[in-house]
Amino acid sequence: MIYSKIRFAFLVLFLSVSGMAKAQEDAGLWTSLTLQHKFTQKWSGAIGEQFRLWDNMSRIDQYFTDLSLEYNITKRFKASLNYRLISKNKETYYSKRHRFYLDLAYKYKISPVTLSLRERVQEQLTDINSSELGKIPEWYSRTKLTAKIDLNKKYSPYLATEVFYLIDNAKEKDEGIDRFRYEAGVDYEFNLHHSINVFYLIQHSLVSPANDYIIGLGYTFTSF
Repeated sequence: MIYSKIRFAFLVLFLSVSGMAKAQEDAGLWTSLTLQHKFTQKWSGAIGEQFRLWDNMSRIDQYFTDLSLEYNITKRFKASLNYRLISKNKETYYSKRHRFYLDLAYKYKISPVTLSLRERVQEQLTDINSSELGKIPEWYSRTKLTAKIDLNKKYSPYLATEVFYLIDNAKEKDEGIDRFRYEAGVDYEFNLHHSINVFYLIQHSLVSPANDYIIGLGYTFTSF
């Protein structure tokens, strides 16, 4: 089961690259700050803030707060419940979005590489009190495959790809795969409490079509 999903993700990655050449382009910057607390060996919680810049990093596109509760079912399998409050720049105002999502993640190590497969199901409500469609949710399934190299050092480089599948929506949008992400980055752990993540991400939309080239920097503080 796990290997079939891995093959599917890589197949989608290969097929989608050919559609990126004629797309519009933009550059972005994503920055994040996360505070994480491990209650027990199995339970942990986190709160995070993120700002995203678009238009060649010239304006804030959105900022949001993330809340999450994670449970390690086994050493390889974990689940988390999450809520995200999003403020999206609509030129004259910031649109409010409420996103609820469930993550299921499985990892398998083939030394020195660790493969992680994450399946996310998310529901999002947009402009609940100011739009006729505000109370009708938009549903996505998001599959992400990550390959991380364990060098027995403080830093761990990785490659990842993610597929967005639109399940249902209230707008005139066709259901199906509408977005891909390709990411290369490195996680660096200073010690047990402090870590950073630096990455470069290409986001390809099939709807526009458009390509976004994104630099990301995130900091995480972990308490026990």
